[in-house]
Amino acid sequence: MTLDEFMALAGTSNTGAGEYVSSGTAESLPAVMNAVTVISEAVATMPCYLYLVRNEKGKEAREWLDSHPVDHILNERPNAWQTPYQFKRMMIRHCLLNGNAYAVIQWGRDGFPVALHPYPPQSVNVEQTGEHNWRYCITDAYTGNTRNYLPWEVLHLRYSTDDGFMGRSPVTICRESLGLGLAQQRHGASVMRDGMMAAGLSRQANGWTA
Repeated sequence: MTLDEFMALAGTSNTGAGEYVSSGTAESLPAVMNAVTVISEAVATMPCYLYLVRNEKGKEAREWLDSHPVDHILNERPNAWQTPYQFKRMMIRHCLLNGNAYAVIQWGRDGFPVALHPYPPQSVNVEQTGEHNWRYCITDAYTGNTRNYLPWEVLHLRYSTDDGFMGRSPVTICRESLGLGLAQQRHGASVMRDGMMAAGLSRQANGWTA
């Protein structure tokens, strides 16, 4: 169970509507789910070609480096268990819901990358170690072991960043609106569960009212 799932189950709220809004709870709204699905799947279908740009007689010329290891990773096999489509869809989904997406770069002996291993944003803790230095503390969900990585060892995608360091999630930016949507959804479900019947009656001076 993640921290977001625990806080939501405990009934803790972080919005004025009394709902706990996180990447997990926000995705239960059809509008959020559909938006994330459309954007992530659209981006995932786009190829990521690697080009060498050079100047030839005053004109820009581009050469597709189809045999480069990076081009192979992005368009053929990012890792042993994902296709390029699955990898890009996961990364964009993480970025939209959490503001950040992370993938550890596996380097070969020849100095070129050989694979990209994505990790859930919840398992990554970014620590600033200096004015322009930071490290990534990543916990493996299977073994529970934590390992530190330097910036050049991690592919980090950021959404709507204010400081160029960490991204901000649309879920965080629009938290109050999403909280209102979740509250309305829960209220509607509660009314339907009760058969649209009043929970009770109270008597006033001028008669009965629900």
